[in-house]
Amino acid sequence: MVLSKTYRLFLIGLLPAVAYLIYFEGQKYDPALIRFPSSPAVRNKLTALFPPEVGNYIQIGPVRSYTKENLYEYVNGHAEYFISAGFTGLAVGEYGTAGSDITKPDVVVDIYDMGRSIHAFGILSDESGGNLSDLQDELTGYRTPMGISFAKGKYYVKISVYNEKVSQETFVHSIAGVIGPEADLFAEFSQLPDIGDVVATRFIKEAYRGLDFVNNVMEREYIADGNTVLVSVFMGAKKDTKSLTRSFIDYFDQSDIPYSATENEDIKIFRIKDPYEGDWVLISSPDALFGIYGVYDDSMINALLNKIM
Repeated sequence: MVLSKTYRLFLIGLLPAVAYLIYFEGQKYDPALIRFPSSPAVRNKLTALFPPEVGNYIQIGPVRSYTKENLYEYVNGHAEYFISAGFTGLAVGEYGTAGSDITKPDVVVDIYDMGRSIHAFGILSDESGGNLSDLQDELTGYRTPMGISFAKGKYYVKISVYNEKVSQETFVHSIAGVIGPEADLFAEFSQLPDIGDVVATRFIKEAYRGLDFVNNVMEREYIADGNTVLVSVFMGAKKDTKSLTRSFIDYFDQSDIPYSATENEDIKIFRIKDPYEGDWVLISSPDALFGIYGVYDDSMINALLNKIM
């Protein structure tokens, strides 16, 4: 009996020591055990996009990789913006002339993997403030006093230049070439017609023109014969095209907006008399949905039809 009581007292006295030991060991955690880094395949693919040489400039130092967990170390205060937009990984490479000061690169290249081409284009549009223009090799991007940014496929690329002798276009051509044609921007982008001078290209993430069922829209603004014309591409999977078309028709019917519909093979053309937006055209193809707003004529509609048929 005495032995049993002594044993129980020993165990009770041992509990605080065990609790302290568990607490103490818990403070020596390995961050790698609770961090969820992107896969090595993603990091390796990004790293492979940096050519060892671009013109007269060579890569200096290793390419740095960032994930969702440590992106804040590179873009502090802006990391959540990228992550919420689909970010999956970032690689940063630096270039300089042979024998240059490694702490002062002439060029810094950031390549963001945004998961989907539409996410990359959305970031590009946001960062440019909607002031996009056509660059070389049919790329769309924008220029700043410090460099060039563009989107190609799911990649958003920022080229920052710290030496006025650097040819920015050479870096654009080189990086875009390594990314390759298989990563080109979504096919719908190439279906936009050539109907005038391109003024701007924008990406509207949600509630296009105040319609809560219309999201992820690319809009290109033209000046044709002195008038403004807007052509919109309602982005989404092919299976969503019929559903979105149906949503537009329901909206027209519920809002008493008059429209007429004609069909050309498997393409439907809706001419809308909209009291809010004015006259505009909605074109539904099996692969995508398009809108034409502003001062347009039948030749512009035909130009778009020729592109998508």
